[in-house]
Amino acid sequence: MLSFDDIVQAAENTHSINAVLAFLAADDSAIIDPVRIDLVVHAGNAILATAQQACALAKQAGCPLLLSGGVGHSTTLLHEAVRAAGYSAVVQTQSRTEAESVGDIAVACWGLPPEQLILETHSTNCGENAAFTRNKLAELGMAPSNIVVVQDPLMQLRTVVTFQKAWCESKQPPRFYSWPTFVPALVERHGTITYAPTLPAGLWAPERLVSLLLGEMARLRDTEAGYGPRGKGFIPHVEIPPRIEACYQSVLAQIGGLEGLRTRLL
Repeated sequence: MLSFDDIVQAAENTHSINAVLAFLAADDSAIIDPVRIDLVVHAGNAILATAQQACALAKQAGCPLLLSGGVGHSTTLLHEAVRAAGYSAVVQTQSRTEAESVGDIAVACWGLPPEQLILETHSTNCGENAAFTRNKLAELGMAPSNIVVVQDPLMQLRTVVTFQKAWCESKQPPRFYSWPTFVPALVERHGTITYAPTLPAGLWAPERLVSLLLGEMARLRDTEAGYGPRGKGFIPHVEIPPRIEACYQSVLAQIGGLEGLRTRLL
């Protein structure tokens, strides 16, 4: 079982890892004004804290909360998180989509009025989160101007640019604000590497953190193997600053050198 100490020892220090984590989180919280927000979209993921904060923002803004998520890669992990948090006593997860499960919790436990809730229950990946959200809004005759997109912080950047691409041909596309609800960071406490104490509970196991970090940076590439225009074309071009690229290459070189690690994780 890989530990954070193994990861940081391999990557030499936490600085490079934290720099990449912050880049992937793409946090726009400093410029989000709840008064101007007319829709919050939560893309299904296994970090329940993101859904809870998305719900809180929708309540504060008095706007709809659209939950996007069918049955995908994170569904089992989400349902495990629901049980671990003690919500399974009031919420049924068996045979339920991500959006349905989170929607039940939002109404029953987080106090969201049901009339503020919109469910999109068919998407299975980030591309479908964006495309099916746009279809759902069109079906409802909604044309929000300012949308906050909430996702697992490690997938936040890719998700928000995917939403931008889904609306790229619209005459009046909404403004998308990226809000991961928190920015992941590792720290040393009492001689052990762990998550910063200000972060919520229910975060990634070390192996999943590394898997997502390496995988997301690879997907953001505008290369034949990446998701950019010169590759799979799922996202627009994403500029990766030289400082972040250097940090990523440092992490990749060190962690990739651990025997069999990348094979197990990616």
